[in-house]
Amino acid sequence: NGRSALDAAELMSVGTQYLREHVTSDIRIHYSYKEAGTAPNIVPDKAAVWYYVRGMSRPTIEETYNRLVKVAEGAAMMTETELEIEFLGGCYPTMGNETISAVAAEQLAAIGPVQWTEEELKFAEELNTKSSQYEQVKATGALENGPLATNTMGVTYGYGYGSTDVGDVMHIVPTIFIGTDTYNLAAPGHSWQITACAGMSIGYKGMLLGAKALAATGMEVAENMEILEKAKAEFAEKMKGREYKCPITPELPIPQPKI
Repeated sequence: NGRSALDAAELMSVGTQYLREHVTSDIRIHYSYKEAGTAPNIVPDKAAVWYYVRGMSRPTIEETYNRLVKVAEGAAMMTETELEIEFLGGCYPTMGNETISAVAAEQLAAIGPVQWTEEELKFAEELNTKSSQYEQVKATGALENGPLATNTMGVTYGYGYGSTDVGDVMHIVPTIFIGTDTYNLAAPGHSWQITACAGMSIGYKGMLLGAKALAATGMEVAENMEILEKAKAEFAEKMKGREYKCPITPELPIPQPKI
């Protein structure tokens, strides 16, 4: 009867493109069609689109999500179709603790950098030359001291623009990240080169360095109440009286793994 679920999904996509102009510059809206009909000569009775909303703050994400729902409702109204929303959950942005980060940097420096073997250096160099961004990384001078990092960066602050539920933990208790050398310098993110390094001694050494530094940092904080109180005070200041609100609500069904 001319009620196309696919029309609704496509109209939602159009509305979403117009919405992009009116959100903050940090917001990212990703989507993927999961279902779009069976054959061109059959009006689709079902269509499904999977959306991600990402941003630097949880309130901004929630505001954008609510506007996105209104776009979907409008698309359903225009096509006289029904809208069904399956909310899958969410996570908070990261919020590091500078107090504990400074302690971790000291522990990393005390433990010392990873010592690479000739075999590991050769392996990393071969991976670097296969990288699509090898020449770009080489031009920065990053490879002058070798194909793998040989020193610690110290404490760095900023956003990595990834998504992780560690951000939720960071809004409950003072938390830090420790980053160590686990792959060749020219490896693109999420690449097969990173996987290759993770499966051999390069990844193992970096992992063990991080584990040692985490354990040493935990011991230092636990034994020094002054550090602990300072970390808690910093956490309270950054929270500004806000309370953590878990995006995974109690009524949200948790998919069970198939065995």
